[in-house]
Amino acid sequence: MSSFRHVRLGLFYFLFALAAAAQVDRAVLSGLVTDETGAAITSAVVRVESSGTGYSRELRTGEDGFYRFAALPVGVYTVTISKEGFTAARIEAVALAVGQSRRLDAELKVGALTTQIEVTAEATPIDQTTADIGGVVHARQIRDIPLNGRNWSFLMALAPGAVNTGDGNQGTIRFFGRARDENNWTYDGVDATGVKDPRQEGNLRLVIAMDAISEFRVASSSYAAESGAGAGAQINLVSRAGTNEFHGSAFEFLRNNVFDARRPFDPAQIPDFRLNQFGASFGGPIVRDRTFFFANYEGIRQRLGQSAVNGLVPSAAFRAQVAQRWPALGPIVNGFPAGVGPTADPRVERFTGVFRNRWREDSGSIRIDHRFNAAHLVFGRFNTTDGEFNERRSALLEYRESFMRPTNATVQWQAVLSPAVVNEAKLGMNRSALTRPQTGLFAESIVVAGLTSTIPSTGIGELPTSYSLVDNLTWMRGNHTLKMGGELRRIHLNSGDLGSLTVRYASLDALLANQVDRFEIAGVLPTFGGRRWMMSGYFQDEWRLGRSFVLTLGARYENYTVMKEVNGRGRVFDPYECQGFCPPGTPWYYPDRNNWAPRAGLAWSFTPKTVLRAGYGIYYGPGQQDDVTAAVDSEPERFQLTRSDQPALSYPIAPFLAQARSAGAQPRALQRDRKDFYSQQWSFSLQRELPASFVGQLAYVGNRGSHLFGRDRVNLIDPVTRVRPLAAFADVDRKNNYGNSTFHGMQASLVRNFARGWLVQTQYLWSKVIDDNAGSGEGAEIMISSCRRCERAVADFDIRHTITVNSTYEFPLGPGRRWGPRSGLAGKLAEGWGLSGLFTARTGRAFTPTVDRASRDVPDGNARNQRPQLTGVSPIPSVQTPGRWILREAFAAPAPGTWGNAPRNMLRGPGLWQADAALTKRTSMSERLKLEFRAEAFNLFNRAQFGNPSSNISSGNFGMILTTANDGAIGFGTSRMLQLMLRMSF
Repeated sequence: MSSFRHVRLGLFYFLFALAAAAQVDRAVLSGLVTDETGAAITSAVVRVESSGTGYSRELRTGEDGFYRFAALPVGVYTVTISKEGFTAARIEAVALAVGQSRRLDAELKVGALTTQIEVTAEATPIDQTTADIGGVVHARQIRDIPLNGRNWSFLMALAPGAVNTGDGNQGTIRFFGRARDENNWTYDGVDATGVKDPRQEGNLRLVIAMDAISEFRVASSSYAAESGAGAGAQINLVSRAGTNEFHGSAFEFLRNNVFDARRPFDPAQIPDFRLNQFGASFGGPIVRDRTFFFANYEGIRQRLGQSAVNGLVPSAAFRAQVAQRWPALGPIVNGFPAGVGPTADPRVERFTGVFRNRWREDSGSIRIDHRFNAAHLVFGRFNTTDGEFNERRSALLEYRESFMRPTNATVQWQAVLSPAVVNEAKLGMNRSALTRPQTGLFAESIVVAGLTSTIPSTGIGELPTSYSLVDNLTWMRGNHTLKMGGELRRIHLNSGDLGSLTVRYASLDALLANQVDRFEIAGVLPTFGGRRWMMSGYFQDEWRLGRSFVLTLGARYENYTVMKEVNGRGRVFDPYECQGFCPPGTPWYYPDRNNWAPRAGLAWSFTPKTVLRAGYGIYYGPGQQDDVTAAVDSEPERFQLTRSDQPALSYPIAPFLAQARSAGAQPRALQRDRKDFYSQQWSFSLQRELPASFVGQLAYVGNRGSHLFGRDRVNLIDPVTRVRPLAAFADVDRKNNYGNSTFHGMQASLVRNFARGWLVQTQYLWSKVIDDNAGSGEGAEIMISSCRRCERAVADFDIRHTITVNSTYEFPLGPGRRWGPRSGLAGKLAEGWGLSGLFTARTGRAFTPTVDRASRDVPDGNARNQRPQLTGVSPIPSVQTPGRWILREAFAAPAPGTWGNAPRNMLRGPGLWQADAALTKRTSMSERLKLEFRAEAFNLFNRAQFGNPSSNISSGNFGMILTTANDGAIGFGTSRMLQLMLRMSF
């Protein structure tokens, strides 16, 4: 192919490929070939061949002796380098990880070409090419590290710059001070981020079974222009693929409360808990060296009894009276649970019960790979989950059932157009479906003075979906590696909410007489169909200057179009331009088309074992799609009818519906001249290869966030005139992008990839993040809407020190190992013992003291998120205990007409440290069949992991710690819990 054709092809992809979003799901291998004098060897033949599939590629070194393979599938390779007149070099076990750019130099000796020198590659190579700060979680860590709940996302905390502020799921792990919803996830290079809410967490997470993941990489900061669609970390997962050998496994993990320790605030009896996780996988060749498959299934069954709950319910006799007099009320009063003891009022009994949470998931995936020839590879992968769970809604053990079905699929084609040009094309679909059934148009609830209220379970249906088209082109031209390409992503936000009906009685006598005090209807939100495009493009040049210096320059352009509703729904509320609701057809907000993002990085290997790296870039992100739908939130109307309007008001309320008065819609506003948020990031790092296969790194990382998501109130009372600008409306919740943040941190790591039976990773971060109560998924309403600078303080997720250590070790015992018996029963008993562990420690989280205030006492009438007045007394007692963490006498209620002067996040909660461990025994049942037993302990030393104390000075519990860091049974911060596992594999 001529140079002119290359240029045309490159321009085509640069101009028409859109929105490249972290497509780093493959690997790069490059290096320098020299002779014994250090002179470059030109035209040497370099061949790479996959150990698992037989896939191979071949090229020749350039005039400077360098070679480079782009877009290699993740895996283990054998590299052969040969040149006439030299002894060939064969390098075994060259592991290429997701997103890795590995340099592998070789020195050829003069000799016969038929002779080969065989060596094994280093297990932990330094990064001599890229400037980003990140790390890879390998298959062995995914398989062996003890994880409470076996959710792969917990392992993100092992990456450089990760800070876990909660139980360890995708909603509590942040990177280098960025907000939780600024991260971007891809699965095999296509979008796997939550469509409506970026983090895939909790019951809405995309369930990817651990056994279906080959490995994943976290690029935490300063990554190149090929990655984007988020200003936080880029998390890139790679699915497992079949090989030329059949492999499979079946397993079950078992949890039971009889193995668990009591939590600090549990009653004497530990709540019931059962958790079973089971599954199987199978993969291998369909046509050897050509077509492969891998399939996986995993199921989860959980039953969790939560702590006892209490309430007040009607007695059996009173229920019978009501039902006999008013048969229509019979199903309602009989819906209360039975009482367990009397009260002073014979019509009312006490109720005590234990709610049992149920959770079921069934997840499956299948991947098929096919190689037409050495130049063309295709594969398809489909992943889906069917799940259901229930949630307690009130102290009466009411619960609601929800059903979910997240799905992710992709089809991909890689074409090696020439030894210097590689193209990757990908189609992807990502969906997070959620359904909560409801009987009838309205979910009914009853509120009776003197009884515990019921709470309606409003039905919803959500089908948020993204479709993506991705293309990336790599063109190697001399000492330049050019990359260009992108993604076109279509967002569909499809949802609908049903209405709710609340019937209120002023007393038990009124209930017996069926005298309804009032009823309230929350209107139905018709099916909402939000549509949006996410588009951008990138160009990147990796420029090799000499043998030891690599300069990477690039730029991205990102564009997120204005969200629209397919049926024209939505009422735009603008208190400034429209003085209220805007005319139909008004754009929800104005587009931001100025999202240019330059990137630069350098890597200088000033010695063969030491590399200095630096990077700078601007990074944009869309944030939560839900952040720009305020116009739809303003649409549903509310209706009500009271006894003053209709003295005969009674249940059923159907005859009175026509008389209900509209209470109007509760408007919500969006800053219409908003800007897409972005982060400027910079880093300097020094990486050094150390003895015993260790690599150490010391880095400084900084960033500044601009136009971050925040919340405030508009149409507030003027402190001077005491009137609102828009008299027809109350205060209005507004979403805005006025926020800012800064971060500075020192990161250190010590890593040894698996070699000679031992793997260890240690990450440490010392940092400080300051914001003004802003960030995607973080921003809360500020205390004084006219004073954002009054919110400036350390962030809610500021953790000053955090450290994680994970390790796996295989004891050198048994057949083929260094110690112990080599055969017979003794050999079977001695072989296969392993120990793995995870240690996490962090200092305490910041929190803010608050106070309850009446609206009339606040200058602008907004009593939300108010802070108290400082008295001058130190809030920290001489000895802090869970029962006395903060002193109440340090604070007072502000005087009427003033705001409190207590700073935001002025206090700190307790720190945490936790050690998890697993003991494994693997036994060879035959040449290929292995049986594995594992015992795991989470929070091995049963250290009490306390949460933050009660922070409201108006509460009698102020300053007291009443919760643990994790009151559930899954994730980081629980009491000690044990888990057993049995696995059969071949």
